[in-house]
Amino acid sequence: MYSKIIVTIIAAASVAVAQRPTDTPICDYYTTALLKNNTAENQYTLLKLLVNTAVIGNYTMPNVGVKVAGILAPGTYNGAEVNLLPYFNGELASSNRGGSSGVSVNFLDGGGAAPLMKSLPADNDQSKQ
Repeated sequence: MYSKIIVTIIAAASVAVAQRPTDTPICDYYTTALLKNNTAENQYTLLKLLVNTAVIGNYTMPNVGVKVAGILAPGTYNGAEVNLLPYFNGELASSNRGGSSGVSVNFLDGGGAAPLMKSLPADNDQSKQ
């Protein structure tokens, strides 16, 4: 079911902006369009699907051929190689914890992409993820 939702979000995004009534909040509109019932639980589900796709990329099948790599995948921007993963997995001392230098924090210590693909925040309840 979720794969159809992600496909629909990606395929219809540009068209739906023009179709959404100006007096309907965006979350209400997309929740009703994609999950039928506009409930708090469905809005939460829609938000998880959207955020998880932005972070880890396409993880549902089928998709409509629109590749969403996700911010954790290596990529290229203006001809320069970009890899944000080290900022999230603790490879770099990039977190500001109030000291004079950055510290290493693994924000993906709860399983990384695997729990996100199951709409879970992490594999354990002690995670920073």
